[in-house]
Amino acid sequence: MLTISGQIGHTNADDAAQFDYDMLAALPVTLFTTSTPWTDGPTEFAGVALADLLDAVAAQGNVLHSEADNGYIVDIPVSDATETHPVLAYMRDGKRMSVRDKGPLWIIYPFDDLPRGQELYFNRSIWQLRTIEVRTE
Repeated sequence: MLTISGQIGHTNADDAAQFDYDMLAALPVTLFTTSTPWTDGPTEFAGVALADLLDAVAAQGNVLHSEADNGYIVDIPVSDATETHPVLAYMRDGKRMSVRDKGPLWIIYPFDDLPRGQELYFNRSIWQLRTIEVRTE
């Protein structure tokens, strides 16, 4: 479901950390409700706080080079994990997300709690996420 590689201290397969749904669901769950440009009205997201996920793999870099199944690539500063509190969501409104619904994994920010200038965070909200490479740039 998700492979994290690069500058990490905890691996479980070929110098990477591979997660399936059960492994992600075993990590602490974070919930929030926010509005997004891609959903109708306030939507509840549940998943792993990005900070908790990075702790789980002992990430040591400052950039998350993230790639989606659809080829979308975005670099997310590691500082976002503690400054803006995004979640690696695997549930939306109480249901697991399908590929058709921007799943199965979506890094989503609590947009309603962020200051103006959210377009930057919209661009970092990568859905259909499959890999993260932790880098120092």
